[in-house]
Amino acid sequence: MHTKLTQANKTLFMASALAAALMLGHAAHAAPGAGAAASNGSTGLGIPDSEYSLDKLIEAAKKEPPITVVDATGKIKVMAQKFSEKYGIKATGEKMSASNQEEVLVREAQAHNVRHDAFNMSNLPDVTAQFLPQGIAVSWMPPDLKNETPPEYQHPAITSLNAWVWVYNPAVYGDTCPVNNMWALTDKKWKGKISIPDPLLRNETMFWFNQIADNADTKMKEAYKEYFGKPLETKEPTAMAEWVKRFAANKIKVQKSDTDVGPIVGASTAQNPVIGFVSAAIFSHAKKQHFPMAVCKQMTPWIGQLTPRVAVIAAGTKSPNAAKLFVHYMMSAEGMLPQMEDGKISTNRNAKMPASEASGVDKLTAQMFANNSASTPDDFKKLQYWRDLWTVSSR
Repeated sequence: MHTKLTQANKTLFMASALAAALMLGHAAHAAPGAGAAASNGSTGLGIPDSEYSLDKLIEAAKKEPPITVVDATGKIKVMAQKFSEKYGIKATGEKMSASNQEEVLVREAQAHNVRHDAFNMSNLPDVTAQFLPQGIAVSWMPPDLKNETPPEYQHPAITSLNAWVWVYNPAVYGDTCPVNNMWALTDKKWKGKISIPDPLLRNETMFWFNQIADNADTKMKEAYKEYFGKPLETKEPTAMAEWVKRFAANKIKVQKSDTDVGPIVGASTAQNPVIGFVSAAIFSHAKKQHFPMAVCKQMTPWIGQLTPRVAVIAAGTKSPNAAKLFVHYMMSAEGMLPQMEDGKISTNRNAKMPASEASGVDKLTAQMFANNSASTPDDFKKLQYWRDLWTVSSR
């Protein structure tokens, strides 16, 4: 089918496909309790953890068919090539948007025809609420990397944190961002002067809204009082909901992706300034394409968000050990290096951000909102609420 699905249609498709896969009992031949197994690090795929060693995993992986690995960044192709060179196991990297990854994962499970074996997925709530419990996918934490990975990133296996930050044009404003409070982005003086990737095409943004509402709403109230000089009064259930309502109504210029946002910020002027929201990877684009862009380091309560990326293996893969070996590679300091060059922050304690990384986000993580994995089920549950609030408020 070549008809392009809208985000809403994709959401509906995945929900119905998941239900059908579960009812038909063929969602990747999941064994009973697969969801529970996935949550404690045992996948039921390939060699069991009780018999695990890296050498055994490599030996078993070499006997399996080639694998295809997926991520939302083109650096997955570099990672796959380096993996193949290191282990002599053929891996092909494929760049795919987050929503398309989910659609492919569900389609292939439902069709009993897995062609994409391992994913590095950014929508953690979707993974933990749908794909793992329903047995369509599993998450495996390499036993020998547990000492190198903080416990909060092990179940499920979080490979990296993708930094998203508020940015401005330093050629116009120098070292100081003209916006130092998230509530300023709701001010009429910035109406029509903010550019972001469309939240309706990026669930991570909606999940971020809910994360703040659930875990740090007091900070949003404090920031309101700091900016406006009086306590927040709202009929919305949270301060974050009031922020989203006002922000969406401020004529936000939405783009397809942050690769479009970066150049817009870089081309803005003193007469027509633009504040943007981009991933750290866009700083490498700015460096190559020679447009100015800097992080709003003075922004409160946060200068941006840290989006977790989770390693997922298709439960119906014909190459379970090779897929697990690629997950091991992604979670190693060596494997994640190509993405770290674009500002992704590895969860491996031994990984060092390369000096060539253009944004400097590794020194700014304390100023970013960090995801609380304990509340991710609520992120999934409230997704439609935030989508509806954004849609109604932006009209």
